[in-house]
Amino acid sequence: MRPRTPAGNKLVGAVALLLVAALGWLLVVGPRTDKLTETRAEVVMVQDRNDALGLELTRLRRQAEDLGATRKVARRLAEQLPPTADQPGLFTAVTAAAVDAGIGSDGVTTLSPSAPTLGGPDPETGAVSASPAAATNQLGRQEVTVSVAGSYDQTVRFLKNLEQMARAYLVTSVSLSGQDGTYATTVLGSMFVIQPVPEP
Repeated sequence: MRPRTPAGNKLVGAVALLLVAALGWLLVVGPRTDKLTETRAEVVMVQDRNDALGLELTRLRRQAEDLGATRKVARRLAEQLPPTADQPGLFTAVTAAAVDAGIGSDGVTTLSPSAPTLGGPDPETGAVSASPAAATNQLGRQEVTVSVAGSYDQTVRFLKNLEQMARAYLVTSVSLSGQDGTYATTVLGSMFVIQPVPEP
């Protein structure tokens, strides 16, 4: 066997070092670099998610500050558009309007609400659906007929009182008949029911 020359030894050593470096990169450093890259990507993703959650938390805190005003609006809406027909409440409100106008409870000769009908016209076809599923976000309507007997001034005050009731009453027609200062007045209109506003 011939001994190697110093230049040959250097060449073999350099090749061996290159081979060890390449194997070290492939087997040790490369996988760890890939793992480090994946970890950094996960860190960025978690930071983005934390930023989004921070914005959502800020929005929810702002909503919590306004919650009192939102609940107040929800209560007013529930008075105007109750979740049920609430016929006893309706009778009480209309009778109170008549009494306040000077007509008295005995002057209310007719007070007949119909049952609420759910659904409404389809915006595309115009067909009316009575299914509760179709009426989820729509108003239910009940026709209400009120007849009173009183003077002209009492009748005018009564109509103003109906307008000021807490419950929304859409008047569609008013008919007035009578003589000698006593009039019979019939008011036709609609009241509405709607699903309650969910608690925020």
